[in-house]
Amino acid sequence: MDLALKKQILQKAQDWFVESIAQNHIKNTEKLIKPTEFKINPFTAVYLANFLTGNSNPESIAKALVYPRVLGTSITTSFGTNIQKFTSEVLSAFGSTTSGIDIEFIDQLDGFKKYCQMKSGPETINKDDVETIAKHFSGVLNLAKTNSLRIAHSDMIVGVLYGDSGDLNAHYKRITSEYHFPVYDLSPELVPFS
Repeated sequence: MDLALKKQILQKAQDWFVESIAQNHIKNTEKLIKPTEFKINPFTAVYLANFLTGNSNPESIAKALVYPRVLGTSITTSFGTNIQKFTSEVLSAFGSTTSGIDIEFIDQLDGFKKYCQMKSGPETINKDDVETIAKHFSGVLNLAKTNSLRIAHSDMIVGVLYGDSGDLNAHYKRITSEYHFPVYDLSPELVPFS
């Protein structure tokens, strides 16, 4: 991939992040002004306030409630739900109508369509996900065989938006070692994890 195209993709990614993630994050944060927005556990709220600031005055309790929502789960959930939009708008993939497949795209190296289950990062898969993904992929391959369509085992991939092979948890590694489906880094060059 040439340098100009890489720069273009990075600029599109930056613009997308500001428009899709940052602006929504600000809107969601501004909603956190009423206690009714929280399910407050009076025992842990006081403990967390003391842990965070050393006291349990109202401001400390508010910080203990708001900080995790603003800096943790809110932005992480928002990012996770927007990954498919990101790949469509920035990486030129398109959403799939196939069960268990998030996106489809034409591989720039071999010219074949890839069917991809997307994950945001190297720790975002668990034991049950492995069997579910393998079952979905095998179902697509069986249906393709029944309908005489050319879909190879290597066309069914798991795409990880960030990280490198050393960061992947053991469950990702099972997808390749046990089920022989490739796991790819969904960076602009689509590099397979080794």
